[in-house]
Amino acid sequence: MTTRLDHAFTAIDAANAHDPKLEDGQPANLLYGQRMTAEQQRLFPQADDVLRIACRGQHVERWTLPRSDYPMNRPGYLAWRQEQGRRHADRIAGIMADAGYDADDIAAARRMLTKQGIKRDPQVQALEDVICFTFIRWYLGDFTAEMPDDKLPRILEKTARKMSAEGRARALAEFDMPAALAGYFLEAEQPRTLTRAVIVSHGQPGDPEPQQAAIEALAAEVARHCPGLEVLGATLAAPDALARTCRSDCVVYPMFMAEGWFTGTELPRRLTAAGAPGAHIMRPFGTDPNLPELLVEKTRQAAEGRGWDLASVTILLAAHGSQRSQASHDITLALAERLAPHVARVVPGFVEQDPLLADAARGLDRAVSLPLFALRAEHVLDDLPQALDAAGFTGPRLDPIGLAPEVPAMIARSILAEMAALK
Repeated sequence: MTTRLDHAFTAIDAANAHDPKLEDGQPANLLYGQRMTAEQQRLFPQADDVLRIACRGQHVERWTLPRSDYPMNRPGYLAWRQEQGRRHADRIAGIMADAGYDADDIAAARRMLTKQGIKRDPQVQALEDVICFTFIRWYLGDFTAEMPDDKLPRILEKTARKMSAEGRARALAEFDMPAALAGYFLEAEQPRTLTRAVIVSHGQPGDPEPQQAAIEALAAEVARHCPGLEVLGATLAAPDALARTCRSDCVVYPMFMAEGWFTGTELPRRLTAAGAPGAHIMRPFGTDPNLPELLVEKTRQAAEGRGWDLASVTILLAAHGSQRSQASHDITLALAERLAPHVARVVPGFVEQDPLLADAARGLDRAVSLPLFALRAEHVLDDLPQALDAAGFTGPRLDPIGLAPEVPAMIARSILAEMAALK
């Protein structure tokens, strides 16, 4: 009997069979997918369908977006890799839908393929371990043959850093590595005494000082709720801010709304460059389990100010959105679903993707604009008011949710709970 998994594998293999590059007489992408499946079956023989499909489709139709389409530098590489992840996730989502998988399974596969929650989500980390094993077993030799000898340690260091502790131990047991290189896989998982937390935000590259001051002020407020814990603030835009505040024995709280490429890839890279490769990255502000309750409460306060009953109110969720990543879109819809039972209607609107905020805000009655932004920066100061003005929006316009007076205590609770769990 043909299963849904059979349908998905057949569709992925049929797509990858068109790869014009050959390896061992086979289309290279087709062979890669089969090798990924072989490693998955060894490492995670009890894997569910979603992980199996994510492994098989990790590089689906990868050749259709050549690396040469992007600048041949580090930012170009990162942009290309991010777009590849989004395209792979979209293609696999379509294949899974055709095979009969439900929305939850498709969303889980999307999180894996866009690396949302690496080092935190066991399924995402399992996919990363399979990728690393496939790379070491089948591609490391050819890859390093093209590289100068002095780059090999860096390649292995980056690979080891992506793997789980169990994956590193197994790699040491299965692969014959010189002692100098094996050291990268010997990262100790010793209990740590954590006495510092760093709250990190994007900042404003063109004018970094105000946002750096804002995140430092937030950190000071959080510290008031964390006796005995040093809490610092840093933006990615302020020169050397990460290097001045972060170290490998600290926890990092991303003051970001979405969990995606920045939290899963770019922030770890920057922490490593800043000399803090072992820093523990928490889930971002936008995924805090206490956030929906806070959003409802701020809406209630605004409604009462107008004499409205909460159940009659429409919430306009104003979010960033992106043409490159679904992370902001997905977290906005997830929050909308959590808020929906409390109000008449929840309408999402985005600055950088459809539905655009100006369109979403038009014609709303008894509506409260609730910005899903962590801090008051360029979009909040310019794009949001312009869009609401263009739509003729007359309801209350709340501050970014990250500025709510309840937020420092909420962040403090999350940090203290995370640190307790790490001991």
